[in-house]
Amino acid sequence: MIIGLVLCGLVAVLLFFGVAERVFKSFGVAYWLAFIMIGLLIGSAFVPSFAIGGVVFNVAGFIAPVVFAVVFYVLAARTREVSRAVVTTAVTVALTVSVRLIISPLVGDVVSVLIVGFLVGAVAYLVAKTKLAALAGVFSGVPIGEIIASAVNVYVYSAPMQIGSAATFDAVILAAVFAVVLFEAIAAIRRTMSTRRHRRTAAMMSEQGEDFDSDEYKRYFDE
Repeated sequence: MIIGLVLCGLVAVLLFFGVAERVFKSFGVAYWLAFIMIGLLIGSAFVPSFAIGGVVFNVAGFIAPVVFAVVFYVLAARTREVSRAVVTTAVTVALTVSVRLIISPLVGDVVSVLIVGFLVGAVAYLVAKTKLAALAGVFSGVPIGEIIASAVNVYVYSAPMQIGSAATFDAVILAAVFAVVLFEAIAAIRRTMSTRRHRRTAAMMSEQGEDFDSDEYKRYFDE
């Protein structure tokens, strides 16, 4: 859970200094609530897993993401972004299952987390179109994908059924942070390009105004 905890700690520091406050407010989360959310995510990483019957549940890798997914879906319903969130969830589930069943057996857990995190984060940005829909899709899609992949492993390899894991927690946090970073970075680039375009337009209009000397033509009308 090192990757997820480091990223959560970084977000907490940015919140403390006010850098990330605007990001949370942009999708309807107040400053104080953002601190609580990050604190709950960090705290969930230290809660031990528990078993119900023959199924092991991981708090940080399943319970916490599901709770946050519900919160983001409620916020998405208020802003009429549920349809985008549902589509993003479906795509995220498909990507997570594909990586877990095809790529994960060939690589280590860390590489698998990085692939899922960056891939899901990038696709969530492209599909969701908004930060809120992307977060709803990530926090719901990755855990659901992990459940499906785990169920397949139980059926094929007779592996123990585990709902969520430390790797799931890392993948969810990485995907969420990467998606939001993409939104902010692309928005900043667009703002910069728009500002430069306006400056060039203003400069061209200023140059045209200087080239046009009204006094030069005034004498023709005076005559």
